Amino acid sequence: MIEIIVKFLGGLRQEVGMERTTLWLPDGATITDLENRLSALGLDLDSNKNIAVLNQRGLSQWPPDRLLDSDDEVIVFPNISGGISNP
Repeated sequence: MIEIIVKFLGGLRQEVGMERTTLWLPDGATITDLENRLSALGLDLDSNKNIAVLNQRGLSQWPPDRLLDSDDEVIVFPNISGGISNP
């Protein structure tokens, strides 16, 4: 089994009601498995409502079949959009 610590930042921390959680994934688990587990926690990653990063890179920047390791760091935070609007 692989132990993956997932940290929640910003308003997402209040939304999920915790600062972090531990996911236990089987040996040989991949990015796809991680995304499925995060979705099972109720985290919406498909609509860009939340952003998940693994080792400081967005999950979509990794190949879906990349194997996970217990040293991997996962952080999830709400997507914050902004900028200057023209009247």
